[in-house]
Amino acid sequence: MNFLDDSLFPENQEDLVITVAPYGPEWMPSDFPEDLPITMDEHVQKAIDCYNAGATVLHMHVRELDGHGSKRLSMFNELLARLRIAIAWITRGGAACLITATTSRRLPARSGPR
Repeated sequence: MNFLDDSLFPENQEDLVITVAPYGPEWMPSDFPEDLPITMDEHVQKAIDCYNAGATVLHMHVRELDGHGSKRLSMFNELLARLRIAIAWITRGGAACLITATTSRRLPARSGPR
């Protein structure tokens, strides 16, 4: 790859997809108390933080209030609903926990069969 004088300017770079999985269900809040979201408000803020850092795709898990990972679809649906209210750039991917952010410099979410 060769770099020209202006090739590293964002407007001259090719589109980029940044996928973020900020945490997994195996971690407990006591492992990283300052960074693992528990409440829906904390999950929404984590999504906003990831987007502001440049994330295009966000893979999220939800937790019960005791800190353990949840597999309840109702919690994923609540998170998606809260994210759609909080941020206009949310579209749902193929799973309840896949969220795609789109802007003019970020690739649009793929729709249809994969």
